[in-house]
Amino acid sequence: MDNDAQDIARYKELEKQLKEASDAYYKSGISPMSDEDFDFGIKELESLETAHPEWHDKSSLTKQVGSDLSNDFPKVAHRIPMLSISNAYSKEEVADFIHQAESIVPNAKEWVCERKIDGVSLSLSYKNGILVRAATRGDGTVGDEVTLNAKTIPDIPQKLYGAPAGDLEVRGEVYMEFKPFELLNDEFERKGLKGFQNPRNTVAGSLKLKDPKECAKRPLRFLAYHIPEDINTKTHADNLRSLELFGFHTNQFWMAKNIDGIMKISDEILAGRDSLAYPIDGMVIKQNSLSLQQELGTTAKSPRWAIAYKFKAERAYTPVLSIDFQVGRTGRITPVANLSPVHLAGTTVKRATLHNFDEINRLGLRVGDTVGVEKGGEIIPKIIEVDLSKRPEGTHPIVPPMTCPECGMPLSKKEGFVDLRCENLHCKAMVQSLFEHFVSREAMNIENLGPSLIAQLLETQKISKLSDIYSLKKDDLANLDRMAEKSAQNVINGIEKSKALSLENFLFALGIRFVGRTNARNLARYFQSLDKIMAADKDALLAVPDVGERIAQSVYDFFRSETEKNEVEALINAGLPTTFKGQVKNHLLGQTAVLTGTLPKLDRNAARKLIEDNGGKVSGSVSKKTSWILAGSDAGSKLTKAQELGIPIHDETWLLNEIANLEL
Repeated sequence: MDNDAQDIARYKELEKQLKEASDAYYKSGISPMSDEDFDFGIKELESLETAHPEWHDKSSLTKQVGSDLSNDFPKVAHRIPMLSISNAYSKEEVADFIHQAESIVPNAKEWVCERKIDGVSLSLSYKNGILVRAATRGDGTVGDEVTLNAKTIPDIPQKLYGAPAGDLEVRGEVYMEFKPFELLNDEFERKGLKGFQNPRNTVAGSLKLKDPKECAKRPLRFLAYHIPEDINTKTHADNLRSLELFGFHTNQFWMAKNIDGIMKISDEILAGRDSLAYPIDGMVIKQNSLSLQQELGTTAKSPRWAIAYKFKAERAYTPVLSIDFQVGRTGRITPVANLSPVHLAGTTVKRATLHNFDEINRLGLRVGDTVGVEKGGEIIPKIIEVDLSKRPEGTHPIVPPMTCPECGMPLSKKEGFVDLRCENLHCKAMVQSLFEHFVSREAMNIENLGPSLIAQLLETQKISKLSDIYSLKKDDLANLDRMAEKSAQNVINGIEKSKALSLENFLFALGIRFVGRTNARNLARYFQSLDKIMAADKDALLAVPDVGERIAQSVYDFFRSETEKNEVEALINAGLPTTFKGQVKNHLLGQTAVLTGTLPKLDRNAARKLIEDNGGKVSGSVSKKTSWILAGSDAGSKLTKAQELGIPIHDETWLLNEIANLEL
């Protein structure tokens, strides 16, 4: 393979890996890789683009701010872009940043240093001192409006005192302290709910809760750190003092004149890290003069007047006492090491995740080994290395379990996958997840039957299998915590209403492995009835659009399991839909659309359903296979990429007219 071929192979591999990590971080609140690994990956991507200018693309991760946008909230355009701050991981990188700034503006000699809180950025808009809107960073240009949730955070003043008249924007960080976070996790685990990965991701998920009352139960805090507009102050330090006068909590800050002063402050902040009540992952360095900030300007992604110096994760060494095998809510088996207790990053660590058995083999880990452990923002720290020099005699390789630790059923490992899984949907470790999926909006859409209520019903043994939902009475619910008679009746009404849905909802709700919402709809459209799907052989299933070998095998196996067949029969007897109630239209058959921006009349779900009802397919990303884009206001990077690829761009009126004309 020549050098160019090697470069392009590496570029594609790296781009895919970083895109998946970015989407997981911003959309799902999961951190699949460390910030340092991600940033070094971006730098490698940049170097490859420099070596191959023809690969430059405005949609590249090297040109974009990560996006936390979702389809569930109104969009808000930021008057001033919310850029992300570049990261440095060494004194040399910080020094390079300072020298570069001074080469542009020689009198840039005063720097403000602040702790970098590991939270989520939020923009607050005030009009004449009254809070009118709160928005997430989004993609830096457009954010999600989360005003009602922000108003539940005690640190966010809804009325400012002494603030200038007119419009004022304040930016800051929403975060969660360690102790309240641990208590919240304990509460969820007591209820049988999945715990949270770390405080930062918990904050991100909390801000996107649809019910502000639920958000109010989360112990969120807020520190203000920036005023992006001119309020007749001269320095960033002045703005921080003004924010305090307005009624905000602000971050402690230090002043430095040069790189030596900056690094001395960073040493002090790092030394005090363990004593803080909240998570920090570094120090932010900002040019103090607001006029010099303007002179330094910004790149497409980041300001040239600020940088984040990220601290390395702490590491401690301790022996492994034993290995537990935990069953996740999807049946995935995760090995977890029980450790001799060791102090790390402000807490006592007793356990560390091992992710999967490939990771155990990579480390060469055995029970009794002394291991290096890091806690880089995770609840359960990670084992980084094994100190083979301290391995005791008589140790043995760790053997994967053959049966599920919870239910005793044989475990499986699909070809091409690294994880062992329990396939028993009635395994007690998976029941909560199955119920949550069943009642979700895309499935049976049972309103008011949320995770907390499901956990209570399971705990009180009022339900144990899916069909039990349809046997619930109002009295079963009214006596549970926080359930009044009216609330109980609302749940019963939601259960009854779900029976009027269509076959694809029922099919998706069953939680058949690999069968997503689109696959369920394709199966329902093709076969029209559940009886035909249950009787179909693999060849018949493979004839369905977008159903491949893996999905066909999964559906075939599901309906030949006696346990699953009995449960499906019970649900059918309860009145669930067994026929496809949509019209079979093929107006848009073979066309793949991508939705972007806010439509005037249709929400995302309605637009997607309209396209799918007419035989089309909706994808989440733009590619050469995209047939056309449906764009609304405040469309983002998807629109840009479509324009670059020459893909047709349509609006809501076109879609409605197109379908209306085709039906004439």
